[in-house]
Amino acid sequence: MAKRRNKTATKFRVYKQFLVTTPKIWVAKLDETDEVDEFDTVEEAENFARQANELDTTGRKYRVQQIEVGA
Repeated sequence: MAKRRNKTATKFRVYKQFLVTTPKIWVAKLDETDEVDEFDTVEEAENFARQANELDTTGRKYRVQQIEVGA
């Protein structure tokens, strides 16, 4: 029997501070209605995070992290 190899793909996910007052807790979604912001390139993710940082009036910070997802 041949071995099955797990196929993964590299993605870049934008994480956001859960609470502005607690900078150590980062989440992909703030609540069940929020979407996970995931991109194929680091440039796309960084552009999104930069815009989110500029537009978020709460002071929440956004960061990009490379992840591996099952393909």
